[in-house]
Amino acid sequence: MRMADNPGITVAPSQQSTVSIQTLNDPEFLHILQLFKDIIASCYGPRGRIKVIQNSSGGNVTMSSLSSVLLDSLSISNPILELVKSGVQSHLSRFNDGGLFVALLVSTLVEKCVQLEVPRTVCIGVNTNMLRLALDYLESDKCDCKVKINFSDSKEMMNLVTGIIGSKPACCLLPREKDIISSLVLQAFLTSLSSGSKDSDQAIIGIIQYIKIEGRPVTDSHLMSGVLFEVPHLPTYKCCVSELRRCNAGPNQGLVKVAVYNISLSGDSDEFVEVQYQSVSDMSSSDMVVHKITNVVEDLVKQGIGMLACQKVIHPSIKKYCRQHNVLVLDRLSLTHIKAVQQVTGARLLSTLHTSISETDFGYLSNVSHKVIFGKSFLHMESLTSNVITMVICNRTEQSVQELKRVCENADVILRHSLVNPVALFGSGITESSLVNHLRKQMSALVSPVSQELHCKEGHFITVANAFIECLQTIATLASPMTQNTDDMELEEDCQLRLECNKLTDTPLDCYTMKINALKVSIEISNVVLQINNFIHDKN
Repeated sequence: MRMADNPGITVAPSQQSTVSIQTLNDPEFLHILQLFKDIIASCYGPRGRIKVIQNSSGGNVTMSSLSSVLLDSLSISNPILELVKSGVQSHLSRFNDGGLFVALLVSTLVEKCVQLEVPRTVCIGVNTNMLRLALDYLESDKCDCKVKINFSDSKEMMNLVTGIIGSKPACCLLPREKDIISSLVLQAFLTSLSSGSKDSDQAIIGIIQYIKIEGRPVTDSHLMSGVLFEVPHLPTYKCCVSELRRCNAGPNQGLVKVAVYNISLSGDSDEFVEVQYQSVSDMSSSDMVVHKITNVVEDLVKQGIGMLACQKVIHPSIKKYCRQHNVLVLDRLSLTHIKAVQQVTGARLLSTLHTSISETDFGYLSNVSHKVIFGKSFLHMESLTSNVITMVICNRTEQSVQELKRVCENADVILRHSLVNPVALFGSGITESSLVNHLRKQMSALVSPVSQELHCKEGHFITVANAFIECLQTIATLASPMTQNTDDMELEEDCQLRLECNKLTDTPLDCYTMKINALKVSIEISNVVLQINNFIHDKN
């Protein structure tokens, strides 16, 4: 059909909207949920395998077993799974670990509850009560799978780190390489701690930066104090950085004074968007902004800076002026590097060109040097007072070095949480097996009161409670290093025997705070999903 007043425009005929309504009991949804659960389960535990992901139209190939990478890479169109994904990512945003546990427990528990001939409201109530019983046990002094972390005991600390590093097969680490990386992660964490100021007994946690080097053996990984920033334009044959201006008097004598900006110094600053210019010469508005920036930088040079660092872009004329006055310029630092530079120098981030700059706004470096690491040029910024550490991570392939970097970051996050709450839980399925054993023993005491509270049959409570326990048992079996042919009772007896005999010196540890949050989030997501009656698709 053509419009009379616009003969060149074709109007497509209207199409009727196609709406489909599904429930949790639909075979199509159960199949999708089963597939999602199988993907997660096949990545979990010592028998977990790497996943290679590529979308149907081709493009980048992702290889990982990390939940954060898998969930980001999977194209999920089902709204229920999208809800589960969002919940798992919420947990990962805090802890960077335990995502597979959450995704697996949610998908397993929802699948079992949907297939039970029990009202959903009863399932939700029983799940909540079983969670409360599990948390009471884990938070009590009677919990035999809980251990106090002694930060002076390197072996305990190594068990916590090794449990994270060694659980990701895509890192492609040999046993000796796993120990080397675990040792470096722990060393970097401990080095990043400082005692704070003389007037405070609080520890200050520094920043750990990660530099990836592809194509080198893992054993070449190492730590360096300060910050490394890659500078490809600096030739590798150049031995040192040009002589920098240093403070020649006062308490900071011999140090390099640093100013750090997180706004653009290229002439397109947002500060000047609403300013009205009255032209009195041939100078354009952008030239006037650059002129203003030049005046600011001239003032900085007069105050004796030796390095100007900027998160965004610096105008070429500003760079030229700084080089003429022996001032080192670093721009395009990105959000990650600017934080590290700020902490290593102790400078304040400058976010405006319209205020005067005082001495307290500057930072200081003890040394700035050119380092060539495996054929790449880096600027190495060091400070005598900073607790910023750079970990140079090497691995044989691009995918494996990227995975190793993510895992090292995860381990550092867990160590920081453990510093706040120095408690850990035994890994390898021991905590889950201990929970299963405890819940089975205590379940009988809950049957009558909870059934009355929920106004349900006692048989319904027992059915749902057993389903809850079976879900934890499934996770314990996947996490255990024992063979897959081992039945549940044998596995539970083995874990209980190891707890009683205290034969757990080499057992990997899980972060207590992370595990508690993972349990809570899992049951919360499961109960939200179980409250959904219908979900609607508009296919038009």
